[in-house]
Amino acid sequence: MLRKKLKILFTLVLVTASLDQVQAIDWPNWRGPNHNGISDESDWFKQWPSSGPASLWTASVGTGFATVSVSDGRVFTMGNKSNRDQVIALDDVTGNELWRHSYSEKLTANLYDGGPNATPTVDGNHVYTLSKTGKAYCFKAESGEVVWTKDLKRLYNAQVPKWGFASSPLIQGNQVVYNVGTRGVALEKNSGRLSWKSGSGTAGYASAVPYKHKGKSALVIFSADSAFGVDLSNGRQLWKKSFRTSAEVNAADPVLYNGKVFLTSNSRDGELLELSSTSTRSKWKNRNMRMHFNAGVIIGDYLYGADGRIDRGKTVRCINMKTGETEWTKTNMPCSSITAADNKLIILTRDGTLYIAEASPTRFKQLAKSNVLNGTCWTVPVLANHSLYVRNSKGTLHKLEMSKMVVEPQPLNVRLAGNDLEFSWPSKGIFILESSEAIGSNSNWNEVGSEASKEEGRFVVRIRPNETGQKFFRLRSK
Repeated sequence: MLRKKLKILFTLVLVTASLDQVQAIDWPNWRGPNHNGISDESDWFKQWPSSGPASLWTASVGTGFATVSVSDGRVFTMGNKSNRDQVIALDDVTGNELWRHSYSEKLTANLYDGGPNATPTVDGNHVYTLSKTGKAYCFKAESGEVVWTKDLKRLYNAQVPKWGFASSPLIQGNQVVYNVGTRGVALEKNSGRLSWKSGSGTAGYASAVPYKHKGKSALVIFSADSAFGVDLSNGRQLWKKSFRTSAEVNAADPVLYNGKVFLTSNSRDGELLELSSTSTRSKWKNRNMRMHFNAGVIIGDYLYGADGRIDRGKTVRCINMKTGETEWTKTNMPCSSITAADNKLIILTRDGTLYIAEASPTRFKQLAKSNVLNGTCWTVPVLANHSLYVRNSKGTLHKLEMSKMVVEPQPLNVRLAGNDLEFSWPSKGIFILESSEAIGSNSNWNEVGSEASKEEGRFVVRIRPNETGQKFFRLRSK
């Protein structure tokens, strides 16, 4: 049978095909359900179109650096508008506002944009927040009704750090813990009554991190100049490690690794500490991992993080946690916030570029890249229920689709086979093939058969003209 190529322009129109199975998981608090910046979701990323991931909705939430918490179909975050903090609940599907609570709070920009730093924490039917000046709230998650509120600075004579309190509330059992004061304050989560306090010193900017100390519940808490091990039950000091940094900026959360604690700052070498009952011992230091705000993630025996100041750093590195050695360095990446899931890194740079990369200790392997935001982007991206939430300092919040597989345009092999038009396409999915002009004397062609046949790894569809003269046709590979 004579076969010749057609000199006709065809356009392949993209559509998306749902993944068969996707594990959906909420993200109810800062650094996720495991307090380590890693989601348990799997099969959440395959491929993006050339235009990048689709935005499902966009919301304006006010100035600030709070990220989102996602729980039970709701998205919670904070911002500041007209010198009033806004605690906002959005519908996760539509992005529509469900409720909003505001209270007087100066923007207090100082050197940066200002607004709240802490992320809301969801625990069952309640949401907990903290302002820069120490105003703690507990809300009903469904309605926004205030359950209780406390002024932690006034009640406990705590010193406000230069850039305001930044720790996100941590729920442990019946207590909610804040990095306020010398080494924390704990309140009863249902009533707001004081469980314990630890003094009136100046706190750091990191959130408390739970761990087990000799089998008992404990916390690692960063103050302005030291890290503490704290007994969760009573606030008693278990150990102390002096950690003095430039401008007292201890902001990146302590990171746990095999019973040890990694501390870091943009002005001091990263250091891995081995813990004993009452003291610490340095295992190694690495000046190539000086993380400013975001603590990075540990996957296996490797730490992935952004080295350098948030406003000028340009490097992402991988560090061997066993040895402290640098495994690889990726340059020309404006200082980034990093989360992870399914052995993949989710990296948002300060200029709003989103990367997906393999969590590989051998090299930086980029899987996808797209600009998703403008402005200052210091807030950590959040993966929850197949979607990614990203925001900038001015309050633009996007929900990006991560659960769809996109079929990219690919050249079609189009041939005439007698009276039939034959073409093949090396991928499954729904697609539209549209002709730019009439083909021969008849412009409309019908599909031959109801299914595409698979021949040598390619899907082949044959069509032939009819008498109606339409200029387009639609085909589906099965």
